[in-house]
Amino acid sequence: MIKNNNSIVYKKTILVTTAFPYSNGCLHLGHILENIQADIYVRFNKLINNNIYFISSDDSHGTPIMLKSIYLNINPNILIKFFYKNHKKIFKKYYINFDYYGKTHNKENYRLLIKIFSILKKKKMLINKKINQLYDEKKSMFLPDRMIIGICPICKSPNQYGDNCNLCNSVYNAIDLINPISVISKKKPIIKTSNHILFNINAIKNDILYTIKNDIKLQKSIFKKSIEWFYSKLKPWDISRDHPYFGFKIPNYHNKFFYVWLDATIGYISSSKTLFKYKNINYLDFWGKNSKYKICQFIGKDISYFHVLFLPAILICINFKKPDNIFIHGHLTIKNKKMSKSLFNYINANNFLKYIESDYIRYYFASKLSNKVIDINFDIYELTYKVNNILINKILNIGSRCSKLINIYYNNNIFYNKLIYKDNLYKDFIYISNYIWYMYENLEYYKIINIIEKLSDNINKYISINKPWSIKNNNTKIVLSTSINLFKIIIFYMKPIIPKIFLEIENFLNLKININNFYKIIPNNHKINNFSSKFIKIDINHLKNNLNKNLF
Repeated sequence: MIKNNNSIVYKKTILVTTAFPYSNGCLHLGHILENIQADIYVRFNKLINNNIYFISSDDSHGTPIMLKSIYLNINPNILIKFFYKNHKKIFKKYYINFDYYGKTHNKENYRLLIKIFSILKKKKMLINKKINQLYDEKKSMFLPDRMIIGICPICKSPNQYGDNCNLCNSVYNAIDLINPISVISKKKPIIKTSNHILFNINAIKNDILYTIKNDIKLQKSIFKKSIEWFYSKLKPWDISRDHPYFGFKIPNYHNKFFYVWLDATIGYISSSKTLFKYKNINYLDFWGKNSKYKICQFIGKDISYFHVLFLPAILICINFKKPDNIFIHGHLTIKNKKMSKSLFNYINANNFLKYIESDYIRYYFASKLSNKVIDINFDIYELTYKVNNILINKILNIGSRCSKLINIYYNNNIFYNKLIYKDNLYKDFIYISNYIWYMYENLEYYKIINIIEKLSDNINKYISINKPWSIKNNNTKIVLSTSINLFKIIIFYMKPIIPKIFLEIENFLNLKININNFYKIIPNNHKINNFSSKFIKIDINHLKNNLNKNLF
């Protein structure tokens, strides 16, 4: 890090990825939470002049897509194309700006998948084995893990999927579920044998352990859990699926397809390869073993097993770089139950924007996000309070109340005064910048929101003590100009969180604000615009009524 006055110049190059949403339905607020968390991190790095690239994709293979296509009587390619366009559009509405957003069903991903599969075969990392699977007799098909619901064999929690438990985070084989039921037919499946291709993860156990301990930075709770996974028996990973299935066919195998998790995992590499091709960058500059660039992944805790163990295992085998950071967040819940499409407990992300500004939900999520792996309960009363009482009444209202007086007294002119820069209040606002940058880097967004709230309290207190509305004199000029300068600083601190509002405030201030000038006093006789009242408060009754009727 290089400090230059109060500006910061970083010399980092970073690739950021998020988990791939599934191409069989709409996005819900749980998807938005993760991508807002990552987008804030990306925007912060751009703010401090880092080179950063942000990618994601639709996860476009698997049995659920095949089944939905059959139900709708359309080709699966039409279905995934529709949701690909839909997902891109919704992310954009939330101001989540990817440098590249693709889908796993593409030629680049297939080429890379075949290449990696060939390497795994040559290194004798693959074994052929007959395995027992749950089979739906009514539908005449083997069941994928997410099409099975039962009782967790570890903690005995009901309504858990066939691969892992959402409550105790245990990973198990679907045939170990207690009282399994097919989600498709609602019938109890039978156990049936089939030939499959397995990735022998045990062959590189020592390499994986070294990677967990030395190469990837994990949260303490995830590191502890990964060591537990490691020292429990690591079972070979089934990377094949039987017909019928929508996915990439495995060459030279009859009616066998690559498991969606394998091509989705490789999709991180192929998506970045596609992006870098357009930018004339060699993707191996990032993924090559000797890469000095940083790779950061944002995922939910329910898929941490695959990202902490199996993705690094694949990368070890093909001699590629492992991610530097895997940032794992908890679930978004409603009434403390996981938000999930398959469990019919979710809020449609697109419909939600009919009743609320995108920056309001970004602000709300930021106020609750930290680097801890804890669930976040979505509460519309808390959302309404934080937006109406803190963001609008306490923070944005500073611009509004000052603007009215500056317009009346000084025809919208701001005045420069050396006393502003020497004022202890102004110095305090500047000195705290390094702490705020540190909190952004460490994903402690809620701490930033808390600091901004305290800073806004200080501005409001400063205005109230000096009462600029009571009399017009030279001190009034200083008070109003100082307040606007302080307001400019705190809005800049929030730029990665509320990008749409930030642009509106820049327009109000008639000023472009960046890392090199945010701490500088606004020039003398600078004319600002009238404060626009675009920040409409949330109507809790309207939101509550529509939440119950239309958002699910």
